[in-house]
Amino acid sequence: MPPTTLTRPDWSPASFLAPLHILSYSTLLGAELYQTFVMTKVCYQALPKSAFTTLQKRVFPIYFRGQTLLLLLAAITIPPHGPLTLQANKGNWIPFAIAGGTAFLNLMIYGPRTRQIMVDRIHQGKCLRMGLGL
Repeated sequence: MPPTTLTRPDWSPASFLAPLHILSYSTLLGAELYQTFVMTKVCYQALPKSAFTTLQKRVFPIYFRGQTLLLLLAAITIPPHGPLTLQANKGNWIPFAIAGGTAFLNLMIYGPRTRQIMVDRIHQGKCLRMGLGL
């Protein structure tokens, strides 16, 4: 029987970054797919319009913050050297820049505007019902 040898563990940054990158990227992708294709569709079909609006008003700010944080975590943990990898190869940072730009727009501009429009629609509906005597 050959003698067993113990190998030294690999403590390189890539050994830590790769699993974190896969976990953060897969969580980001899974959350986006679930929110877009499952949750929104099911809730729209199952809930009354006012309840759906209230749900979306509460869910989307949390979703947009999570999207931004997971995107940053995915960019920071890209193997083998984290952000230095993005800096070394310019082609790698383009998808992150596009995704980061859209996440920023969702978080800072479109999310708050959409939320305000939903609130305005609810108030407009109440005013119309009161004016019509319904």
